[in-house]
Amino acid sequence: MIGPAFNPEASCRYRPSMTQGQLSARAGRLHHPHSLRTMAHLLALGGLALAGGLVLETVSPATARPAQRVAVPAPVDCAGGGTEAAGSAARWSDAGALALADGRSLAPEGIALPTRLSPDPQLVTVAADAAAQALEGCAVAPVSATLDRHGRLAGTARLVCPTAGDARREDLATALVRAGAGYATADGDTACIAQRLSAEAEARSARRGIWSLATAVAPAGDEKAMAERRGLYSVTEGRVLAAGGRDRIFLNFGASWKQDFTVMLTREDFATILGDRLDPAILRGALIQVRGVIREEGGPAMAPRRRGEVLRIEGKVESLPDAQALPSRRRER
Repeated sequence: MIGPAFNPEASCRYRPSMTQGQLSARAGRLHHPHSLRTMAHLLALGGLALAGGLVLETVSPATARPAQRVAVPAPVDCAGGGTEAAGSAARWSDAGALALADGRSLAPEGIALPTRLSPDPQLVTVAADAAAQALEGCAVAPVSATLDRHGRLAGTARLVCPTAGDARREDLATALVRAGAGYATADGDTACIAQRLSAEAEARSARRGIWSLATAVAPAGDEKAMAERRGLYSVTEGRVLAAGGRDRIFLNFGASWKQDFTVMLTREDFATILGDRLDPAILRGALIQVRGVIREEGGPAMAPRRRGEVLRIEGKVESLPDAQALPSRRRER
């Protein structure tokens, strides 16, 4: 986001930043009061943004250059290179897994499927419909799946769908996430996490499956809504009201210290996810998306540990209560 007044209908182009000599020559002109006012006006409009040695300029549609073709990376085979088991028909199950035709259950790595415990029953219904469409006429072939403590197969799998002349084969979790059947998780390597998050963004933009419902995203500032999701994998979004800590970093989304939702990160995990040079205080007022299982820590909380589990959607700081006036039960113990 360039600025609050950025014109979305205008195109953008980059030009290299000026050399030292050009800057020196330009400096004299900028000392003129009219030039200063002009530059301030441009900056206020969001017309110029300095970053990484580049100047981002807004360009009117009439003068914009034709869009360049961007190479789209080939899909990553996130099912892995293990021995692929025989394919089996699969159907939706409201227990957070797929029911295979041979009687076994499969919990695919990389996706969290809504369960019957969801506070919104309609979320389960639309997720089931989305999964049914993705699975119709296809076989599910487990690859690196092993039995978990619930007796289910848990791990990666491929979705194999017959097509004219060949069979389409892709990562099962990515296919289900793209259909809107569940939430992408931060399991697997970086490329697979990015692929599944991209598939989720595509489904959300198209309002497919669970993304056709407002309840797909839990409001981080709604204490009741967050409390109802304890024990469930959720995607939540909200503005950070207070941020800080020493050995552990706390992001608070409410002013009620006994009930609000809080994100808790070790200093190391904060550096891994958001960058070791980022001051936590900078996140105060930022719109944040967090994904994971909501747990009880004197109130609903998440403890993200991997990249992709905390995303900074937008960093604009709005008028917020004084951070010092917001008590935090988890700031330091």
